[in-house]
Amino acid sequence: MFAFQNTPLNRHGEVRHTEEFIKPLLELPNTFFLPVHQQSIVCARSKNPDVDKNAQPLWLQSQELKQLTGSYQEKHLIYLGESDSKHYFTFRLKSPDSLQHMAQLRPEAVLELCGLRELFKQLPPEQAHLCSVAVAMEHWHNTHQYCGFCGHETYSNQAGFVRNCSNQDCQKQHFPRTDSAVICAITYQDKILLGRQTSWPEKRYSVIAGFVEPGETLEQAVAREGYEETGLRLKSIEYYRSQPWPFPQSLMVGFTAEAVNPEIKLLDRELEEARWFSREALTAAVEAEELVLPFKFSISRELINQWLNKNS
Repeated sequence: MFAFQNTPLNRHGEVRHTEEFIKPLLELPNTFFLPVHQQSIVCARSKNPDVDKNAQPLWLQSQELKQLTGSYQEKHLIYLGESDSKHYFTFRLKSPDSLQHMAQLRPEAVLELCGLRELFKQLPPEQAHLCSVAVAMEHWHNTHQYCGFCGHETYSNQAGFVRNCSNQDCQKQHFPRTDSAVICAITYQDKILLGRQTSWPEKRYSVIAGFVEPGETLEQAVAREGYEETGLRLKSIEYYRSQPWPFPQSLMVGFTAEAVNPEIKLLDRELEEARWFSREALTAAVEAEELVLPFKFSISRELINQWLNKNS
């Protein structure tokens, strides 16, 4: 599964800023609300040993939401969009203590906070996409509570897609931001370059990636990151496709490229190791559990798989 490629979500950007659109949705039986806290999703895990033990996102309906007075405020609701005639919102819990109050709504389950990486391993693409949007929006709201121009508090507006400065002499509007990053499968003849950082889980290897700097094209960022991390000069830089990456708010723009020569030099020391792998060597290393590839839902894994299967 390559996450978020075929997950149609109508965000209704043309009307979501109006109360005439948002207010009626809050009472509909086909509207659902997802609580989040500090980039984690509130999930329910069944107490019944005969039921699937995987934690599932806790989607609340309007009647349940009304019982949570004190755990959220209506003005903090963020509209995610519509899919299959269902409308989705998210909201931030004031504190983890709110889970105890919320547990009364689902006595048959244990409530817990789950990270996206854990959930992505089991959720269908549509649910994974909704959760990723919820976490990304919650992170933006949590980190933009004060105006960057004057320092006054901001408040949520337009269904959560704007934060307004409360200072009447300022009144700046702040909008959600996405950080652009490039990620590239670099090859030389019949081999692919994979590297690892010291902070990654043991044996984890991936393709080269990095953030786009001011004044760069995406292609220039690919060439710069490739050289800074591995000392390789690149050619034939071609766009592959992109993936939103909510860790916490990036857009990963995928590329492929060829190295001019194979000599690796770890110039900026961001990587602790970088190696060339043939298809046979990479497959054997994975099967022998000597090397761990990125998660299956990630564009990094998709780039590797695309190369592995290219001539098969």
